[in-house]
Amino acid sequence: MANNINPSFKEYVDSCVSKDGSLLTTEQDLFTIKNLDLTASFLKAIKPLFDAKNKAARKKNKEAGKNIEKIWSIGDIFCGNVFDDDSFKDIKDKAYNNYKEVIIQILLHCNWLMYLCSDRQHKQLTIEGYYKDYIDTYFNEKIAWAIGPTFSGTSLDAMLFIVELTIAVKENKGAVKEIENKCNDDAWKKGLKWNENDINSISSEAIVNILLYLCDSEIYLPIPAQNKKELIREKLRSLATPQTESLEGMSDIDKDLWTIRESLRKIRNQKYPDANPFWLHDIRPFWDESVENLSKDTLSDETLLEYKKAMVLYGPPGTSKSYQARRIAESVIAKALRQQDIKIKDCIEQLQDALNSHVHILQMHPNYTYDDFIVGKSIKGNSIEIQKGYLLTLLDSIKPDDTLPHVVILDEINRVDISRILGELFTAMEPGYREKGVELPVKDNKNEPIILKIPKNMYFIGTMNMIDFSLEQVDFALRRRFVWQLSTYDEGRLNEIISEKLKEKESSSNEQLWRDFPDSFINNCTALNNEIEWESNLGKNYLIGHAFFAEIVDICEKTQSWLDAIIILWNISILPTLEAYCGTMDSNSKDGFINKCKKAFGINTNQKE
Repeated sequence: MANNINPSFKEYVDSCVSKDGSLLTTEQDLFTIKNLDLTASFLKAIKPLFDAKNKAARKKNKEAGKNIEKIWSIGDIFCGNVFDDDSFKDIKDKAYNNYKEVIIQILLHCNWLMYLCSDRQHKQLTIEGYYKDYIDTYFNEKIAWAIGPTFSGTSLDAMLFIVELTIAVKENKGAVKEIENKCNDDAWKKGLKWNENDINSISSEAIVNILLYLCDSEIYLPIPAQNKKELIREKLRSLATPQTESLEGMSDIDKDLWTIRESLRKIRNQKYPDANPFWLHDIRPFWDESVENLSKDTLSDETLLEYKKAMVLYGPPGTSKSYQARRIAESVIAKALRQQDIKIKDCIEQLQDALNSHVHILQMHPNYTYDDFIVGKSIKGNSIEIQKGYLLTLLDSIKPDDTLPHVVILDEINRVDISRILGELFTAMEPGYREKGVELPVKDNKNEPIILKIPKNMYFIGTMNMIDFSLEQVDFALRRRFVWQLSTYDEGRLNEIISEKLKEKESSSNEQLWRDFPDSFINNCTALNNEIEWESNLGKNYLIGHAFFAEIVDICEKTQSWLDAIIILWNISILPTLEAYCGTMDSNSKDGFINKCKKAFGINTNQKE
């Protein structure tokens, strides 16, 4: 099988491993065995000091109920704090201080490797003076391809693994294939310990998984977390196929995951060419069962909906509430499909049809009434007839033996008098009434009672913008029957949306334009929303949603300039929204607030718009 080496990783191997140079600096003799040994020794010396200091700090913070003691991390090595702080005098008393710059530079390479998650290049402004203009970003961007929490980069043992690996490869005069072999060598990995008295080897699974992916992105999957790999293999094992000779040398779990991925591609007729299809919204529910703690803070939206059967996603406009509602509905239905006694392959193939028939979206508007939703009367000729509304018509269409959930999404319920429109549904959706139903105050055209009976497996999701009123003003009956989930500006979600858009654009003719996306943009969006939240007349209900900011990519496609796109986005979306927010402010307060927001957004207040 062809070897697909990440280009930036190959450059690292050529510069640092095969030679003694540096990738991120102009240093010529950085990755020497002497400097690597010194760095490994430094990590082993600092590890117990970090652990002891942070253990004491966390205990003191817990007892005080607030953060009063500093928690130390890799960042304190990068900025030199460790070398200057009296708490680490064992470090200061040794020769490490004389080699501070060498140690920092080698560890920065390790950190860069741990965040080497894509081929997209960015300007790196994090630590001025150390980097070339263009390298892969890793400080300011989450790992888009990672399953599970972002690999933090603060793990000393991961860095020690990279340093020791580099030493071993350089001594064997190997290159990428040797790195791959070492990462797959269990005996070698188990021999890596902090000191000779340690029973257990250092924890290295996440960085091993990252390095293997960088060595060959075609056969290794971009999943750092080992427990996620194990969970995927366990839940989707039926999709694994007999392993081929071309996978020789890989671990059993990597072989299985490769064949499972290929099976998914065939099932969807190559619809998912992604290196990692497992994180896609219509695949993930078939393996991910990671939210089982009975705490509102840790339960997923899907699990909360299953318990309560009714949910409202509320927050500022542009925070993807409608998108989130559809994703929750899809996950609930996919989970139910998975629990049926059919093969995983059949579940995945049937999912789209199930979603089309079981997700029901109703757009609310001011003219919508109880008659439209539940039941009403209409005049036909000289008679008055009973006309079933949306919900009763939907219930009539559901087959009695249908075991999959039906999810009704009521979009923008803030635009209607929701208590009046839902009427008897408030009672009918209660657990005690789902079996027997609630009799409506009208009879059908045959003068028979109409019973509103909600199936056990019917869920309701409402979306609500909260600019015009607060949650405290919502009818108590409505609040009691729904679980309320705040959907607000999310920097991580903004990053995901922009990354997805840029990935689509990178195959276009002006590839460099999309690679030059300004890293500061997302930070500036967050800074702008901070100004809004801190404004006494506004607050967090007025934050500008990430969907507004994500328009930047589409605007840039027309302008072919990020600077021009940012100014246009400000003028057509951000400024009008801010001016609407400032309706009750005097002109001086309004101008001052808008200028603060403009500066936070990265536009010079004297700059022409």
